[in-house]
Amino acid sequence: MGFGNVMSTSKTIKTIDTEKKISVLIVEDDLLIQKIHKVIMTKFGTEVQLAANGKEVVDLFLSGVSFDLILTDLEMPIMDGIEATKQLRSMGVTSMIVGVTSRNQDSKIQAFMKSGLNACYVKPLNAEKVTAMLNELKNN
Repeated sequence: MGFGNVMSTSKTIKTIDTEKKISVLIVEDDLLIQKIHKVIMTKFGTEVQLAANGKEVVDLFLSGVSFDLILTDLEMPIMDGIEATKQLRSMGVTSMIVGVTSRNQDSKIQAFMKSGLNACYVKPLNAEKVTAMLNELKNN
């Protein structure tokens, strides 16, 4: 899976060449951030599903569903991103898990990373951050 260029009449659009679309779960309680991240991920050719809290993502994996990439918020009701990530890793989930947080404090980000994240970014996601994630996913 690599990046290719699709020519249109007015501009070149980056797409991801894959046999199978990358499946992404966005775990976020803020509806506006959910929508922003879904639009960005969809523009990169991924298949997106949404969850509102950590318990929902744990329940999805317990039911047998899996995703290539999980984007999870730090602070959510019911179950936060740290606890959800710890539970997923203890269940043997090997998906790439990326934290996405509005907190720009090193101590918060370090605690989030220690829960089992592959990476952590400050909200909102942008094309540069998504490209970095997808390249890492492609190379693993």
